[in-house]
Amino acid sequence: MTAVLEIAGVSKRFGAFQALTDVSFEVQEGETLGLIGPNGAGKTTLFNLISGFLSPDTGSLRFMGEPINGLPPARRAARGLVRSFQKPMVFPALTARENIAMAARQRAGDGLRWLGARRALEAAEARANRLLAESELGRRGGERMADLSHGEQRMVDVLMSLALEPRLLLLDEPTAGLARAEAERLLEMVRRHDARTAVVLIAHDIEIVFGACDRIAVLDLGRVLCCGAPEMVRAHAAVRTAYLGALADP
Repeated sequence: MTAVLEIAGVSKRFGAFQALTDVSFEVQEGETLGLIGPNGAGKTTLFNLISGFLSPDTGSLRFMGEPINGLPPARRAARGLVRSFQKPMVFPALTARENIAMAARQRAGDGLRWLGARRALEAAEARANRLLAESELGRRGGERMADLSHGEQRMVDVLMSLALEPRLLLLDEPTAGLARAEAERLLEMVRRHDARTAVVLIAHDIEIVFGACDRIAVLDLGRVLCCGAPEMVRAHAAVRTAYLGALADP
């Protein structure tokens, strides 16, 4: 298998607070990896390091075999390392289709040059329609974001990320505020979109993570407690202790 993301010995300190210590793991092509841990474990800090909003104090990050330490977020996104945030990053006054098409035009690049604007716009509209058809929002693409529910806005936000054609997609709490069934459908849509896309998922709903992910990495106090298949993680004594029994067998 091809390693899309390689994290080796990454540490990060903020003043006297050690947020991450010697974090190492890989994410393979087509894999969905869950990143879990108690509040303050370092999950968001790690996402910020991977996406380029922070720089590690020590250690290295490689994307598609190439080092990305020091590479700004926009250049990482252009290479296919795409991140969503906890709050949907959408334009409320625009329709769902327009939001997705804007992301598709950004990925195309030539849509920013006036000579290719019409061609890029048509291609972006077509891609937005294809993505909407893959989702549950196929008939609601013409509705303004402000008129959609939180769950529907969350789905559009993820579709915008997919419009960027990611090789690695970082999803930060994409299921927050969603019913279990909505969350499962959202993650299934992501997995179904492109078998090559690797996904790293942060979610507080443990059972969603265990049901949707191929492997799970557990952070606690900035360190990786374990990383492996869901069954191994569920049985890991240190993980059970960190979660105060939350991962006990049902």
